[in-house]
Amino acid sequence: MFTEQKRGFDWFSLIVGILFILAGLAAIKHPDRTLHFLAILVGIAFILRGIYELWFRQFVNRILNQNSGWIIFAAILDIILGIIVLVYPGWGILYIAILFAIWFIVDSIIEIKAAKLFKEFHRGYATWLVVLGVISIIMGVVLLFSPLLSAMTIVWLVSVMLIVFGIMHVVQAF
Repeated sequence: MFTEQKRGFDWFSLIVGILFILAGLAAIKHPDRTLHFLAILVGIAFILRGIYELWFRQFVNRILNQNSGWIIFAAILDIILGIIVLVYPGWGILYIAILFAIWFIVDSIIEIKAAKLFKEFHRGYATWLVVLGVISIIMGVVLLFSPLLSAMTIVWLVSVMLIVFGIMHVVQAF
């Protein structure tokens, strides 16, 4: 009924996979360069977001006929932050590390709040969500007060993600 099509070897996936693996290993070996690169990406993202907000302001004015001074303020702030991060990547690295820690804490608080929803269905699961959420908040606070540890955690996560994606592409090649 179902015909199985035999596909050939995928060289592109193999090459991309190997490149991802090499990038992951390089990220582990050179965490300082990895953080510097991530700071540059964040700086570029801020600038692009600012440009987008300026474009969006024109859209709001034209379509909704609304005053959008706050959008201009946010856009200019984003562009200035982007330039600062590009000129001072060390500041960008610190920003990324602190933002990561705050994100970790906020996400953990949301998990604890979500545990209330699961309480009705599975009390044990809800309890584990609360316990793991509290542990995660503690870890987030530690990361918040130790930006170096936070930055190294980011490098480790990026490295592992690149290696895993690389392995997935290599396997896909066959």
